[in-house]
Amino acid sequence: RYYGGGLVTFPSPVTEDGAVSFHFVGGQYEKGSARINQPEARTLVKDLVARLKSPGFQRSGLTIGVVTFNSEQQRLIEDLLDAERRKDPGLEPFFSEIELEPVFVKNLESVQGDERDVIFISTTFGKVIGTDKVRQNFGPISRPDGWRRLNVLFTRSKRRIELFTSLSPEDIVVDEKTPLGTKALRDYLDFAKRGVLVTT
Repeated sequence: RYYGGGLVTFPSPVTEDGAVSFHFVGGQYEKGSARINQPEARTLVKDLVARLKSPGFQRSGLTIGVVTFNSEQQRLIEDLLDAERRKDPGLEPFFSEIELEPVFVKNLESVQGDERDVIFISTTFGKVIGTDKVRQNFGPISRPDGWRRLNVLFTRSKRRIELFTSLSPEDIVVDEKTPLGTKALRDYLDFAKRGVLVTT
């Protein structure tokens, strides 16, 4: 999409290896000053902590990073992970700065240059509480250069992406005026959900 088809990366157009996993949460977005999605954050943290505690994952030596679509969701996930770390000190080594690649939690605009084997993504947006509508403004992604941020985000992972979202592809309305970043988000959600990359 971004390099005229000249760059070959994972995943292939049709894949069975599950390099991108789609986790639909269906949480609601708290707009205004909150700008968070509590159910999505809690579901992601529960899955991440279970992964860290799994003997199989520990033996794998894989590293993890978390990326959110805004700084408010980033702070919420950091707070939830801090609470889990207080409950279980056995998690602490995964976050220690002594480690070469500790677990990180960053947002879309601060993750450039960071890589991990597995990237957990919280898309954050969803139907606004009290409505059945999804706002068609996706923050930095809806700006003219928003596609660049998605390009950076989706290439932070060396092995796989765990995509936690409250958005279905159909929630994003696309027309001739839709920014490239918004279109790219819709297409990526569609790919993650169906495992087939539609070329346009």
